[in-house]
Amino acid sequence: MEGFFQRQILDDLILSKITLLRANAADRAQAFIQAKEAYTELRNQHFSDTAFDLRVQAMGMTTNAYRLRLQEDALTQEVLKRELKAQTMVKQLEVQEFFNENLELWKTPEYADVEHIVLSKVDLATGRRLNPDERANKQATAAKVLAKARAGVDFAQLAKEFSEDLISKNNGGKFRMYRSTADPVMAEKVFSLRINLPEMVESELGYHILRVMKKVPPGAKKLGEVQKEIREHLYLKSYTEKLPNYVKLLKEQARVKTFLD
Repeated sequence: MEGFFQRQILDDLILSKITLLRANAADRAQAFIQAKEAYTELRNQHFSDTAFDLRVQAMGMTTNAYRLRLQEDALTQEVLKRELKAQTMVKQLEVQEFFNENLELWKTPEYADVEHIVLSKVDLATGRRLNPDERANKQATAAKVLAKARAGVDFAQLAKEFSEDLISKNNGGKFRMYRSTADPVMAEKVFSLRINLPEMVESELGYHILRVMKKVPPGAKKLGEVQKEIREHLYLKSYTEKLPNYVKLLKEQARVKTFLD
């Protein structure tokens, strides 16, 4: 693979030099911004400046050299995007056609935003199924929690104190239930509840104190909500298709010759 990587590196260097000569002030200004954002984002992914510096050193560069590399790469992209702009411009008609041809993509599922407190029918430490007396005690506790919730006691505090759902208890018991992916029996019960009225629902897993905060019926996004996303998709598709031939043309115009085997 050594020859392949040599050609790839050489092609990148050639393209970088060609685009550097074709860059204007606006390209340089935008490339500086893009490179700065990329540098900051990568640095923020590391726990410390030292960890980031070691990562860059492992690539055989200093942090200053890495900044310059990012800026060179960003400048190449800015020049190519500007020079291909006329060929890759997306018309509103194309956006509309893509929207109409992909209506399934814009459908939104039915969901409910719920707060819940769970008292399990299983011993969470051992996985043992509780006996009838233990389940009765859990049900009695659930009834008391329900009464407190209906009396106006803070639901988030009740969840933190009583809920045995380790995933949601510390965020107030909040979760979003999508009807299409939830257990059908539980979904039927949840979506039949009235808004903001705490209720207790029993399942095979345990006793659930539920408060439905919001229900959203199934629907579909409108063109105005997704046209930016569609435009970006169509632009990237066009840009990716046209880029190789344009880069080839630039090299021909620059009369570039390479002598790698």
